[in-house]
Amino acid sequence: MTTTAPAVSAASPAPPVAPVRALVRGLSVLNAFDEEHQAMRAAEVAARAGLNRAATARVLRTLHQLGYVRIRGDKFLLTHKVLELGHGYISGVPLAVSARRRAEELTAAFSEPCTAGVLSGAEVICIAGTRAPGLIRSGLSVGARIPAHASSMGKVMLADLSDEELRRVVGDRLSQLTGNTIGRLDTLLAEIHTVRSRGYATNDSELQPGHRTMSVPVRGPDGRVVAAIGVNMLRSGPEALEAATAEYLPPLQAAARRIEEDRARLSHD
Repeated sequence: MTTTAPAVSAASPAPPVAPVRALVRGLSVLNAFDEEHQAMRAAEVAARAGLNRAATARVLRTLHQLGYVRIRGDKFLLTHKVLELGHGYISGVPLAVSARRRAEELTAAFSEPCTAGVLSGAEVICIAGTRAPGLIRSGLSVGARIPAHASSMGKVMLADLSDEELRRVVGDRLSQLTGNTIGRLDTLLAEIHTVRSRGYATNDSELQPGHRTMSVPVRGPDGRVVAAIGVNMLRSGPEALEAATAEYLPPLQAAARRIEEDRARLSHD
Protein backbone atom coordinates (compact mmCIF):
# COMPACT_ATOMS: atom_id res chain seq x y z
CA MET A 1 0.00 0.00 0.00
CA THR A 2 1.32 3.42 -0.94
CA THR A 3 1.17 6.21 1.61
CA THR A 4 1.31 9.90 0.87
CA ALA A 5 3.10 12.33 3.13
CA PRO A 6 0.81 15.02 4.50
CA ALA A 7 1.02 18.36 2.77
CA VAL A 8 2.74 21.12 4.67
CA SER A 9 1.23 24.57 4.34
CA ALA A 10 2.84 27.90 5.11
CA ALA A 11 0.64 28.10 8.20
CA SER A 12 1.77 24.70 9.49
CA PRO A 13 4.51 24.76 12.12
CA ALA A 14 7.74 23.63 10.52
CA PRO A 15 9.39 20.59 12.09
CA PRO A 16 12.64 21.36 13.90
CA VAL A 17 15.72 20.98 11.77
CA ALA A 18 19.37 20.72 12.64
CA PRO A 19 21.12 24.06 12.05
CA VAL A 20 23.51 24.28 9.11
CA ARG A 21 26.85 24.75 10.87
CA ALA A 22 28.49 26.68 8.05
CA LEU A 23 25.61 29.16 7.95
CA VAL A 24 25.62 29.56 11.73
CA ARG A 25 29.36 30.23 11.66
CA GLY A 26 29.05 32.73 8.82
CA LEU A 27 26.36 34.70 10.60
CA SER A 28 28.36 34.62 13.84
CA VAL A 29 31.36 36.10 12.06
CA LEU A 30 29.30 38.84 10.38
CA ASN A 31 27.66 39.73 13.70
CA ALA A 32 31.08 40.02 15.35
CA PHE A 33 31.61 43.34 13.56
CA ASP A 34 30.03 46.50 14.95
CA GLU A 35 30.71 50.22 15.30
CA GLU A 36 33.45 49.65 17.87
CA HIS A 37 34.93 46.65 16.04
CA GLN A 38 35.04 47.68 12.39
CA ALA A 39 38.48 46.25 11.61
CA MET A 40 39.70 43.10 13.33
CA ARG A 41 42.36 40.44 13.03
CA ALA A 42 41.15 36.89 12.53
CA ALA A 43 41.89 36.03 16.17
CA GLU A 44 39.75 38.93 17.37
CA VAL A 45 36.90 37.88 15.10
CA ALA A 46 37.15 34.32 16.43
CA ALA A 47 36.97 35.50 20.03
CA ARG A 48 33.93 37.72 19.41
CA ALA A 49 32.17 35.08 17.29
CA GLY A 50 32.85 32.29 19.79
CA LEU A 51 34.57 30.13 17.19
CA ASN A 52 37.99 28.51 16.96
CA ARG A 53 40.58 30.20 14.78
CA ALA A 54 40.63 27.56 12.05
CA ALA A 55 36.85 27.74 11.52
CA THR A 56 36.96 31.54 11.61
CA ALA A 57 39.73 31.65 9.01
CA ARG A 58 37.70 29.44 6.65
CA VAL A 59 34.61 31.62 7.06
CA LEU A 60 36.57 34.82 6.51
CA ARG A 61 38.17 33.45 3.35
CA THR A 62 34.74 32.48 2.00
CA LEU A 63 33.24 35.87 2.87
CA HIS A 64 36.21 37.56 1.21
CA GLN A 65 35.72 35.52 -1.97
CA LEU A 66 32.03 36.44 -1.99
CA GLY A 67 32.81 40.13 -1.48
CA TYR A 68 31.33 40.57 1.99
CA VAL A 69 34.64 41.35 3.71
CA ARG A 70 37.85 42.99 2.55
CA ILE A 71 41.38 42.78 3.88
CA ARG A 72 43.48 45.74 5.01
CA GLY A 73 46.90 44.64 6.17
CA ASP A 74 46.27 41.90 8.71
CA LYS A 75 42.72 43.01 9.50
CA PHE A 76 39.30 42.21 8.06
CA LEU A 77 36.54 44.75 7.42
CA LEU A 78 32.96 44.41 6.18
CA THR A 79 32.12 45.76 2.72
CA HIS A 80 28.99 47.58 1.57
CA LYS A 81 27.77 44.30 0.06
CA VAL A 82 26.69 43.27 3.56
CA LEU A 83 23.89 45.84 3.23
CA GLU A 84 22.32 43.62 0.58
CA LEU A 85 21.58 41.04 3.27
CA GLY A 86 19.17 43.40 4.99
CA HIS A 87 17.81 45.06 1.87
CA GLY A 88 14.85 42.70 1.60
CA TYR A 89 13.74 43.54 5.13
CA ILE A 90 14.19 47.29 4.85
CA SER A 91 12.57 47.55 1.41
CA GLY A 92 9.87 44.93 1.67
CA VAL A 93 8.68 44.37 5.24
CA PRO A 94 5.63 46.58 5.98
CA LEU A 95 6.89 47.62 9.42
CA ALA A 96 10.21 48.89 8.08
CA VAL A 97 8.67 50.51 5.01
CA SER A 98 6.10 52.45 7.01
CA ALA A 99 8.54 53.34 9.81
CA ARG A 100 10.89 54.93 7.28
CA ARG A 101 8.07 56.91 5.71
CA ARG A 102 6.69 58.19 9.01
CA ALA A 103 10.16 59.04 10.34
CA GLU A 104 10.75 61.16 7.24
CA GLU A 105 7.43 62.96 7.80
CA LEU A 106 8.32 63.68 11.43
CA THR A 107 11.73 65.05 10.46
CA ALA A 108 10.07 67.32 7.91
CA ALA A 109 7.79 68.62 10.67
CA PHE A 110 10.33 68.81 13.52
CA SER A 111 13.60 69.46 11.66
CA GLU A 112 15.03 66.86 14.04
CA PRO A 113 16.38 63.35 13.31
CA CYS A 114 13.88 60.56 13.93
CA THR A 115 14.47 56.87 14.44
CA ALA A 116 12.46 53.65 14.58
CA GLY A 117 13.70 50.40 16.04
CA VAL A 118 12.82 46.89 17.15
CA LEU A 119 13.90 45.00 20.26
CA SER A 120 16.42 42.19 19.88
CA GLY A 121 17.27 40.75 23.26
CA ALA A 122 18.72 43.54 25.39
CA GLU A 123 19.41 45.76 22.36
CA VAL A 124 17.49 47.99 19.98
CA ILE A 125 18.14 47.55 16.27
CA CYS A 126 17.43 50.62 14.16
CA ILE A 127 15.13 49.89 11.18
CA ALA A 128 14.66 53.50 10.05
CA GLY A 129 16.62 56.68 10.61
CA THR A 130 16.57 60.18 9.18
CA ARG A 131 18.92 63.15 9.00
CA ALA A 132 17.82 66.66 9.85
CA PRO A 133 18.98 69.51 7.64
CA GLY A 134 21.63 71.78 9.11
CA LEU A 135 22.69 69.39 11.88
CA ILE A 136 26.11 67.77 12.08
CA ARG A 137 24.94 65.16 14.55
CA SER A 138 22.14 62.95 13.40
CA GLY A 139 20.05 59.99 14.42
CA LEU A 140 20.98 56.34 14.29
CA SER A 141 21.75 54.67 10.99
CA VAL A 142 19.80 51.62 9.86
CA GLY A 143 21.21 48.47 11.43
CA ALA A 144 22.78 50.28 14.40
CA ARG A 145 22.42 48.50 17.74
CA ILE A 146 22.16 50.28 21.09
CA PRO A 147 21.52 49.06 24.66
CA ALA A 148 17.78 49.03 25.34
CA HIS A 149 18.10 50.23 28.94
CA ALA A 150 19.94 53.39 27.83
CA SER A 151 17.50 54.51 25.13
CA SER A 152 13.95 55.80 25.04
CA MET A 153 13.06 53.36 22.23
CA GLY A 154 14.36 50.51 24.32
CA LYS A 155 12.43 51.60 27.39
CA VAL A 156 9.03 51.71 25.65
CA MET A 157 9.63 48.21 24.25
CA LEU A 158 10.91 46.84 27.55
CA ALA A 159 7.78 48.26 29.17
CA ASP A 160 5.73 45.73 27.22
CA LEU A 161 7.49 42.89 29.04
CA SER A 162 6.59 41.65 32.49
CA ASP A 163 9.07 42.43 35.24
CA GLU A 164 10.20 38.81 35.18
CA GLU A 165 10.73 38.89 31.40
CA LEU A 166 12.62 42.16 31.66
CA ARG A 167 14.97 40.76 34.30
CA ARG A 168 15.66 37.77 32.09
CA VAL A 169 16.29 39.91 28.99
CA VAL A 170 18.54 42.64 30.39
CA GLY A 171 20.23 40.68 33.16
CA ASP A 172 21.58 42.33 36.30
CA ARG A 173 24.69 43.97 34.83
CA LEU A 174 23.69 47.15 32.99
CA SER A 175 26.42 48.91 31.02
CA GLN A 176 27.16 52.39 32.33
CA LEU A 177 27.61 54.55 29.22
CA THR A 178 27.41 58.01 30.85
CA GLY A 179 26.89 59.42 34.31
CA ASN A 180 23.15 59.50 33.58
CA THR A 181 22.83 55.88 32.45
CA ILE A 182 20.62 53.70 34.64
CA GLY A 183 23.05 51.19 36.11
CA ARG A 184 20.86 49.27 38.58
CA LEU A 185 18.11 46.83 37.71
CA ASP A 186 15.78 48.07 40.46
CA THR A 187 16.16 51.65 39.19
CA LEU A 188 15.42 50.50 35.64
CA LEU A 189 12.30 48.66 36.81
CA ALA A 190 11.06 51.80 38.56
CA GLU A 191 11.63 53.78 35.35
CA ILE A 192 9.84 51.13 33.29
CA HIS A 193 6.82 51.28 35.60
CA THR A 194 6.64 55.02 34.92
CA VAL A 195 6.91 54.42 31.18
CA ARG A 196 4.05 51.90 31.33
CA SER A 197 1.78 54.35 33.11
CA ARG A 198 2.39 57.35 30.84
CA GLY A 199 2.82 55.53 27.52
CA TYR A 200 6.10 57.07 26.37
CA ALA A 201 9.75 57.22 27.39
CA THR A 202 12.44 59.89 27.47
CA ASN A 203 16.21 59.73 27.59
CA ASP A 204 18.40 62.59 28.80
CA SER A 205 22.09 61.90 28.13
CA GLU A 206 21.83 58.22 29.10
CA LEU A 207 23.20 56.89 25.82
CA GLN A 208 25.72 59.66 25.23
CA PRO A 209 26.16 63.18 26.66
CA GLY A 210 23.71 65.68 25.20
CA HIS A 211 21.66 62.96 23.50
CA ARG A 212 18.00 63.60 24.37
CA THR A 213 15.21 61.55 22.87
CA MET A 214 11.56 60.66 23.31
CA SER A 215 9.88 57.54 21.94
CA VAL A 216 6.44 55.94 21.78
CA PRO A 217 5.47 52.31 21.14
CA VAL A 218 4.12 50.83 17.92
CA ARG A 219 1.70 47.98 18.58
CA GLY A 220 0.59 44.96 16.61
CA PRO A 221 -3.01 43.77 16.12
CA ASP A 222 -2.82 41.88 19.42
CA GLY A 223 -1.82 45.00 21.31
CA ARG A 224 1.74 43.88 21.95
CA VAL A 225 4.57 46.31 21.20
CA VAL A 226 6.40 45.42 17.98
CA ALA A 227 8.57 48.52 17.55
CA ALA A 228 9.20 52.06 18.74
CA ILE A 229 9.56 55.39 16.99
CA GLY A 230 11.25 58.41 18.48
CA VAL A 231 12.65 61.86 17.92
CA ASN A 232 16.19 62.95 18.75
CA MET A 233 15.71 66.33 20.40
CA LEU A 234 19.13 67.70 19.48
CA ARG A 235 18.04 71.31 19.54
CA SER A 236 16.59 71.09 23.04
CA GLY A 237 18.74 71.75 26.09
CA PRO A 238 18.04 70.01 29.40
CA GLU A 239 16.00 72.97 30.63
CA ALA A 240 13.73 72.73 27.56
CA LEU A 241 13.26 68.97 27.60
CA GLU A 242 9.84 69.08 29.28
CA ALA A 243 8.51 71.65 26.80
CA ALA A 244 9.91 69.72 23.84
CA THR A 245 8.32 66.52 25.14
CA ALA A 246 4.90 68.17 25.29
CA GLU A 247 5.35 69.53 21.75
CA TYR A 248 6.55 66.32 20.13
CA LEU A 249 4.38 63.74 21.90
CA PRO A 250 1.10 64.14 19.95
CA PRO A 251 2.77 63.97 16.49
CA LEU A 252 4.83 60.96 17.59
CA GLN A 253 1.74 59.14 18.82
CA ALA A 254 -0.04 59.95 15.55
CA ALA A 255 2.93 58.58 13.59
CA ALA A 256 2.86 55.36 15.62
CA ARG A 257 -0.84 54.91 14.87
CA ARG A 258 -0.20 55.42 11.16
CA ILE A 259 2.56 52.80 11.22
CA GLU A 260 0.11 50.39 12.85
CA GLU A 261 -2.49 51.15 10.17
CA ASP A 262 0.06 50.94 7.35
CA ARG A 263 1.35 47.62 8.65
CA ALA A 264 -2.13 46.13 8.80
CA ARG A 265 -2.98 47.36 5.31
CA LEU A 266 0.29 46.41 3.63
CA SER A 267 0.24 42.98 5.25
CA HIS A 268 -3.05 42.24 3.47
CA ASP A 269 -2.14 43.72 0.06
